[in-house]
Amino acid sequence: MNTRIGYLTYALERQPSGIGQYTRRLLQALQAAGCAPLVLRSGGWPEGLRQDAYESVRLPGSGLLPALLTLGQVQIGWQARRRHLALVHDPTGTMPLGLCPAKRVATIHDAIPFVYPEVSAALDRLIYRLWLPQAVKHAGAVITISQHSKRDLEKYLKIPGRKISVTPLAAGPKFRLLDEAEIAPVLERAGVQRPYILYVGSVEPRKNLLRLLDAYHELLKWSPRWQLVIVGARNYWKSSPVVHKVEQLGLQAQVKFTGYIPDEDLPALYNGAELFCFPSLYEGFGLPVLEAMACGVPVVTSNSSSLPEVAGEAAMLVDPYNSGEIAAAMRRVLEDKDLRLELREKGLERVTQFTWERIAHATIAVYEKVLNAP
Repeated sequence: MNTRIGYLTYALERQPSGIGQYTRRLLQALQAAGCAPLVLRSGGWPEGLRQDAYESVRLPGSGLLPALLTLGQVQIGWQARRRHLALVHDPTGTMPLGLCPAKRVATIHDAIPFVYPEVSAALDRLIYRLWLPQAVKHAGAVITISQHSKRDLEKYLKIPGRKISVTPLAAGPKFRLLDEAEIAPVLERAGVQRPYILYVGSVEPRKNLLRLLDAYHELLKWSPRWQLVIVGARNYWKSSPVVHKVEQLGLQAQVKFTGYIPDEDLPALYNGAELFCFPSLYEGFGLPVLEAMACGVPVVTSNSSSLPEVAGEAAMLVDPYNSGEIAAAMRRVLEDKDLRLELREKGLERVTQFTWERIAHATIAVYEKVLNAP
């Protein structure tokens, strides 16, 4: 498309969160689909992404979120006028864009600050409760990543359903079947020994790691063979209950915390696992489920929030509030070779339904709808 589109990025030079990954991968997919937006860059440029392939402008002094919410709003509005932008897309879902003269699209990934305010930062709660309700009134469209998230946005932010478009996520080409020569060096660097059960995601109670640890403790009574490997960045506030639970159950020798793992190494961690367990209480989408499936790993995940619509019939779904059920599902997969092979094949088929090419074209369709609206 030839229309001038602005695309806001925030802090992509840091260890990317789920929203950061979405922002980066969608930018690449839009470029590949023939839509080359002007990148309104708050913060640095992400490592591994060729900067000369994208037209971008810096928003100086707006590298931290409070500054982006204040000074950054003036800069975005000025750049929209100066660069004759017809539309600005905020894929992070936090910006009011109140001073922006262009039409606006925002991606709001989930409603976590409403559903789990106790695990959300004060700034996130402020954005969702004060700024976003005003911002969405002036947005031409809102994009979200699952039907479950759409229902939550209708419920909590009172956004009319006709204004919300759902564009599910995808795993990306790096997540694929690997051979042993690609897997072994990564496991050695990460200090991971086989066989192991894998979890990937933030280390916090909302991800239901406390019940996962209870389930794993129960599983060890059947067989102590499998280590539990927890991949994800830790911070003191959110991760302390999880670390304390490991100590309380005496699992220090069996549970391996790897910390943050670079995106390029994650496929090997998935490929080396016997089982991927993701019993999260709430997800806007649950991308690790697709990533594990793309790497041929059988999956056990929750039967709640968006996870059933992501997993379909390609995973074992469990009640995330029942640690005994989680343990039983893990045991069943680990002791039944035929079931593992069945879940593997179903997972590899399932991921073909989610591609970044489709996401880019669906996003462009939202842009065109907003631009053509009176």
